[in-house]
Amino acid sequence: MAVSGLRGGTLRLPLPFHHHHHHHHSLRFSLPSISNTRAHSNSKSKGFTLFARYAQAQDLFSSRRIQDNIENLPKLVEDIVQTSINTGPRGVFRLAQGVQALVGVGQEWLTDLSKLSNSSAGLPPELQLGLLSPFYLRRLFERMGATYIKLGQFIASAPTLFPPEYVQEFQNCFDKAPPVPFEEIQSILRKELGRPIESVYEYVDPTPIASASIAQVHGARLKGSQEDVVIKVLKPGIEDVLVADLNFVYVVARILEFLNPEISRTSLV
Repeated sequence: MAVSGLRGGTLRLPLPFHHHHHHHHSLRFSLPSISNTRAHSNSKSKGFTLFARYAQAQDLFSSRRIQDNIENLPKLVEDIVQTSINTGPRGVFRLAQGVQALVGVGQEWLTDLSKLSNSSAGLPPELQLGLLSPFYLRRLFERMGATYIKLGQFIASAPTLFPPEYVQEFQNCFDKAPPVPFEEIQSILRKELGRPIESVYEYVDPTPIASASIAQVHGARLKGSQEDVVIKVLKPGIEDVLVADLNFVYVVARILEFLNPEISRTSLV
């Protein structure tokens, strides 16, 4: 259902998210083991960091780890193929949207860069970082919409996990999303109701009460009882977008788990 009449309730959206495994994880981090070394108070931090990274890399490419990865490779390929099949054409469409969003934000960055390239004051940090800067990354998330706006809201709500400049910038993801034209909302309502809107509602306010990344809310009045209600309508194509995004996240998580099984015991909650 794309439409939900609300009187203080919530919207439930079933997602055909493909997921083979259900893990219950706890937060756990492992550091590379360093043995037979002597720590001196005057040791340089760079040398210690280099040694730690070498030990971690040595463990990652150990013969035992490689053997385990080879044994798990068929299952990984099977998961990726099955997830791609379940995603179907919507995955290709979502990929095209991602490329379009990336190109659009890239053009914004180049335009801003050209304006300041001849400045004697030098380039500001957000231009030096390019698309990885808080501002342009937030703009990319906004262009991608839906799942990525929710991810941006998570970043803004987790100051202990992300740098303060990213937390501050992604506060903008809580702002009102651009509304869908009322004509499209009317089309969705007619399709979901299976009959003319006028036969159910006396009046539907064309101006939305709220417009978020996933749904849009309109005030309305029921025909007959004259009761004032609100209608929550999912934005067009949002279900396909969510399925494609979540399946993509699943594939990335499976690849990272394959490369480093320790990640399977890591959780953000």
